[in-house]
Amino acid sequence: MDVETKMTVHDAMTTNVVTVDPSISVAEAAYIMTKEKVGSLIVKSNAEPEGLITESDIIQKVVSKDLKASKVTIGEVMTKDLITIEPEKELNEAARLMARNNIRRLPVVKDGSLVGILTSTDVMAVSPELTEILVESARFEENTTTYTEEERPLPGICEICGTFAEYLEEYDGKYVCEECKEELEGE
Repeated sequence: MDVETKMTVHDAMTTNVVTVDPSISVAEAAYIMTKEKVGSLIVKSNAEPEGLITESDIIQKVVSKDLKASKVTIGEVMTKDLITIEPEKELNEAARLMARNNIRRLPVVKDGSLVGILTSTDVMAVSPELTEILVESARFEENTTTYTEEERPLPGICEICGTFAEYLEEYDGKYVCEECKEELEGE
């Protein structure tokens, strides 16, 4: 009798989540991200997450508008109405949820309290076969969002070196990381 064990969100999530209060400034948040070496912060003033702030949010909502980061609070620019997941859910369900909503981070909540965060990198690290779900989502996004070639984000596994990259670029019919693209262009 074959018993198939399913990977759960709990198996892949990061439990050491960096959280901040919504009243701190964007400048403080950027400092914390740099210090903690993370690309996002969960925003909460109680047990349940209220929002998420990412490096992209800071660039798109503050820097590109030439706003002073020390004068803007996280609460003003954070992503609200978070999509969350429970730790018992299957990992493939989480990957599909990320793909369907075009997100790369899922706060993990149990009984109303934040217990972790699951990123697309976490999913791919423990379950590479789910990479296809996330990459297909990114390819689907290509056809629905108008980006220039230079700014189109496409996370996935580089077809040359096999490492995960937040941004892949198509080069000579293959999706490659920045380093491999530079090497190929240098040949």
